Amino acid sequence: MQKCPLSDEIAHFYCRKPPADYYISRKLGLIFQNTMPSVHEMAVYVDSEYQSGLYKDYVEASALKYETFRRRIELIRKYVDGSRLLDVGCASGFFIEMALKYGFDAYGVELSKQAIALAKPEVGGRITNGDVNLLHVRNEQKFDVVVAFDIIEHTHDPIKFLQDIRDVLSPQGWLVLTTPDTGHFLRYLMGSHWPMLQPLQHTYLFSKKAMQKALETAGFNKIHIQNADKTLTLEYLMGQIRINNPLLTKMYRVLSHLLPMAIRKRPISVNIGEMLVFCQRES
Repeated sequence: MQKCPLSDEIAHFYCRKPPADYYISRKLGLIFQNTMPSVHEMAVYVDSEYQSGLYKDYVEASALKYETFRRRIELIRKYVDGSRLLDVGCASGFFIEMALKYGFDAYGVELSKQAIALAKPEVGGRITNGDVNLLHVRNEQKFDVVVAFDIIEHTHDPIKFLQDIRDVLSPQGWLVLTTPDTGHFLRYLMGSHWPMLQPLQHTYLFSKKAMQKALETAGFNKIHIQNADKTLTLEYLMGQIRINNPLLTKMYRVLSHLLPMAIRKRPISVNIGEMLVFCQRES
């Protein structure tokens, strides 16, 4: 048994996903690795993914990304005043492009030089190679909004990650994030085959309750959590989970010939098991 990192609750073994053992805090709904992969191991894995064409696939799916980000930026505009925005883990800058179109003065930070290299020239100059701590050390102007899509589940210390973001936010600034939701029905349905269980990428997986507690601990309030939709196609979705869920991918490939290509490649907006969070920095 392990202790839950967010509470005094005893966590119990959830499943084995080589090379990791995942544990679950049943009351809080937090799933986490009992022994974290090293930063080096995670970096080597990500680099291998890049070399195998991860970001090529990402850029080729740009139309899907733009539509997802268009819907999100319109939601953000409903919540947020102010104009200076930072995208943490911005990849090739697609969200920055969309934020600029909606009137934000948008910037990004990204660890992958390969991802930044694929950004459009007018966006690449707005991206810093590094993480949010680099901006804090530089003591640059604060941001009215920070977005962090699909990032917190990769961290070794999610509370510190949230506190680091808080440090670059202006007073009453907003954080908007997405992350997998352990309360989603697919997690219960698929068990250890849930695609979000990715041992060399996903270290912490939150329920909405666990996310609420983490944000309060890190100094955020006015917390609103809802389901996160993404625009995707069946073909793109199955391509994304092929490494971490080969069984499901194989089943899809066997059955996919029964579906017309027009259906397999039709964009749809759907919740695949993630949450969208809005919260404000405490004064």
